Amino acid sequence: MKQSISRIILFLFILLLTGCGLQSQQRPTSHIPPEAKDKEQLIETLPQNLSGKRKTIVRHAIYNLGRPYVWGGESPVPGFDCSGLVFYTHGKAGLRVPRTAREQFGKGDPIARKALVPGDLVFFTSSEKKSDLHVGIFIGNAQFIHAPGRGRPVSLASLMNRYFKKYFKGARSYLMDASDQ
Repeated sequence: MKQSISRIILFLFILLLTGCGLQSQQRPTSHIPPEAKDKEQLIETLPQNLSGKRKTIVRHAIYNLGRPYVWGGESPVPGFDCSGLVFYTHGKAGLRVPRTAREQFGKGDPIARKALVPGDLVFFTSSEKKSDLHVGIFIGNAQFIHAPGRGRPVSLASLMNRYFKKYFKGARSYLMDASDQ
């Protein structure tokens, strides 16, 4: 009797380990980065009259979809935080922007939500702490690219999403001169 109970316990233990091993190998589909062809399709949807700097910002944001979130990150390797993605993409366009979301919001030129152009920045307050700010890069069609947070890669999101509608704080631009419109 003791032997059969020991075998049953051993069998259940092995079954448990096998089940855990299978679960850890599954990849969550919501975090799989878009294929290169999907990124190219996003780029093709950009308005033809976009300035060179705006195109550069948006293209670099799109190219970095799927990169990991890294607090304090400001380059493709090791990854980005939200304001680091803005710092990087604007730098690629030859623009110097502040490093933190709070400073980016404070120093950028205010822009009406209805007047957003790809390359502008969209800001949100935090659901937990109203003083925290999150930033994304508007790419058109009510969409923006952002580094959402720990465990979630650089992603595409919609301004029409209930969460982002509720916590929208404002929009800013670092591309306000006539040659960049």
